[in-house]
Amino acid sequence: MADAGKAVFLSYAREDIAAARRIADALRAFGVEVWFDQEELRGGDAWDAKIRGQIRACALFVPLVSQHTQERSEGYFRREWRLAVDRTLDMVAGAAFIVPVVIDDTAENSSAVPEEFLRYQWTRLPHGVPTLQFVEQVKRLLAPASPLEVGRPRPARRDEGVASPAKPPLRARVLAAVAVLAIALTATFFATRKSPSAAAQPPMDFAAAKSTAKSIAVLPFANMSDDKDSGFFADGVHEDILTSLYLIPDLKVTSRTSVAQYRDTKKTMRQIGQELGVTYILEGSVRRDGKTVRVTSQLIRAASDEHLWARRYDKELRDLFAIQSELAQAIADELQAKLSPQAKKLLDRRPTENPAAYDLFLKARDIRNSLGQSDRAAVEKRENLLQAAVVLDPNFALAWADLTWVHGWTYLSNWEHTAARLARAKGAIDTALRLAPDAPEVILNLGYYHYFGHRGYARASEQFEKSARLQPNAPAPRFALALIHRRQGSWVEALEGFRTLAQLDPTNFQYSNQIVLAATAGRRWDLAREERRRWHGLAPDPRAEATTLAQFTFWARGSTREIEAVLAGLSAGETSSPYGLDVRMTLALMRGDHAEVVRVDRLQSLVAGDVMTELAQVLPMATALAAHGDLAGARTRLEKFPSKLRARLELEPENANLWSRLGAVEAMLGHKEEALRCARKAVKLVPESVDASDGAAYGSYVAFVHTWTGDKENALAEYTRLLGIPVYTGGVVNVYGGAVNVHVMKHHPYFFPLQGDPRFEALLNDPKNNQPLF
Repeated sequence: MADAGKAVFLSYAREDIAAARRIADALRAFGVEVWFDQEELRGGDAWDAKIRGQIRACALFVPLVSQHTQERSEGYFRREWRLAVDRTLDMVAGAAFIVPVVIDDTAENSSAVPEEFLRYQWTRLPHGVPTLQFVEQVKRLLAPASPLEVGRPRPARRDEGVASPAKPPLRARVLAAVAVLAIALTATFFATRKSPSAAAQPPMDFAAAKSTAKSIAVLPFANMSDDKDSGFFADGVHEDILTSLYLIPDLKVTSRTSVAQYRDTKKTMRQIGQELGVTYILEGSVRRDGKTVRVTSQLIRAASDEHLWARRYDKELRDLFAIQSELAQAIADELQAKLSPQAKKLLDRRPTENPAAYDLFLKARDIRNSLGQSDRAAVEKRENLLQAAVVLDPNFALAWADLTWVHGWTYLSNWEHTAARLARAKGAIDTALRLAPDAPEVILNLGYYHYFGHRGYARASEQFEKSARLQPNAPAPRFALALIHRRQGSWVEALEGFRTLAQLDPTNFQYSNQIVLAATAGRRWDLAREERRRWHGLAPDPRAEATTLAQFTFWARGSTREIEAVLAGLSAGETSSPYGLDVRMTLALMRGDHAEVVRVDRLQSLVAGDVMTELAQVLPMATALAAHGDLAGARTRLEKFPSKLRARLELEPENANLWSRLGAVEAMLGHKEEALRCARKAVKLVPESVDASDGAAYGSYVAFVHTWTGDKENALAEYTRLLGIPVYTGGVVNVYGGAVNVHVMKHHPYFFPLQGDPRFEALLNDPKNNQPLF
């Protein structure tokens, strides 16, 4: 246990988890140890004893008071409050121990709190947005001092913020860390919302208050080439410089996605430094002209806008890697960051001698950065570019390493789950290892080969950890390890891994999306919605994002009010647009309005794609037709799929996705034995013991088959089991793409044969089946 004499215990109602986390993250960022239970979980006698022990040992007890605590006459947090009050009975008079924090407009004089709380000064942090004054007050209370000197403060007025403490020394105010950037962004979002009590304190500017002496942000390099389509090349040079800096353990390097927002920015270096929490900024440009390249760069001290040095390199394209190495070395020298012999060797490497191959490699990486990994066409284009690169330069190890990832992901994603595809992944990684066995990128993708190709988590983790040691600042190995935790069913570790990465790189949608998906699987609805809401203003289509946010409200409480408001905000013409039809379909599925589902379906067009893409759209509509009394029509829509799925299974006999979907279709067609055989085949290929993510989803297909073939006993047993575990992927049980959910199951046509059965209704009405799982 950390130093209990310096620890703060946060007590809150589970509805206030978001505010509690903001406060905890702020205090931790400034070196304060914080204890608080995760979402007010119950964990038996051992858990209860742990909480009691922490309250007995902590230095400060911080109860969060809100409308939520007012509304709950019972709750474990009230037991925590009583334990804290009881502890004060053994304290010297005047000791500062309880620090009540109000996160909304709840008034002290009418608050449902122990009377003892009213003897202390109350702090107001609207929406749980911490202020610098609040953190400094907490640190002051934790500082070595006589309790009698601190005294027990008078109660504060309702409109009063934190009392201004004595200003600490400057050195104490300039603390080291950049991980709190995510808190600053979240705090800014909430601070822009009006609140009657929000005027007292500005939101805390964590990044401005904290930067390390050896921290740097490399802004996107400007493309000065006459060919404006060469932007990918300038971006590639920028990312390669970042990759080089990742090798230097002494440096804190801001990630590519976090600096992307400053492309063509008009902000000053000081502003950028404050926002990113860095001491230094590197900016530059790239100009390519035929076989030559010019790279210019300036190293700037952000706080003073002082230009420390400027470099200009005019070289042949084949010498580009030397430029990147020299830049990284110059930065390390200026910041007095140590370079290990191994890091120096990696900095001096030349990945390829072929400029054309490097061009193709950078184009493939640009596709990865802009389109991600869920777009199959984009991944295929990336594969073609990388394959062309290794044809031009068979010794291009990094291109072979990236090809390993592409082949492995195509295999794991069941786009082409064949022995031939796995063999291509094996061939690519073997070649990369032969050419550059010590390259961190090769080691990382060796881990992905074990993970994607064989679900060999132990061997994969070994390689990811090795890669992380070689590139201490690189986020990629840590992201991979979090993914492994998720597959192994270590959900808490996975979620914390994703959250840590998102704090370091708050504009990385991939990290944020994994938080949302993991939180949804664990029924952490408030966390999932809060994280998704953070992206609302950044989404390409804010209207579609509003629909997504409304779904989280439905999952949490079964309320359709938000999606109804979205629909009400559309004009008459918009309700017939593709977006309007999607909103109407979502609302109809939430309500269990099968007639409306059928009506809207007739107005929508199928998205073109392969058999799996088409079936994903047709299956829910077929269940709606059956629920609406048209089983014959449902079967007509599905009758072409068995032959198409079996044709693919001839080529991919171990593709669990195909087997599970075939089982669902056969169930709807009335072929019970064949449906069970197919669904169970999927579970056998990918059991939950091997993959907690996909395995549970395949189990849901077995439940679906039981449901639609009249075996209610087994269907109920399987859904009872599924409601007790995290179900990560969509599967057939949730057209929305979230976890198994009681509110979905009450209305969605997938569950129509069970709806109305008293046993099923009792299962869905049991409160524990919508409480957090971890």
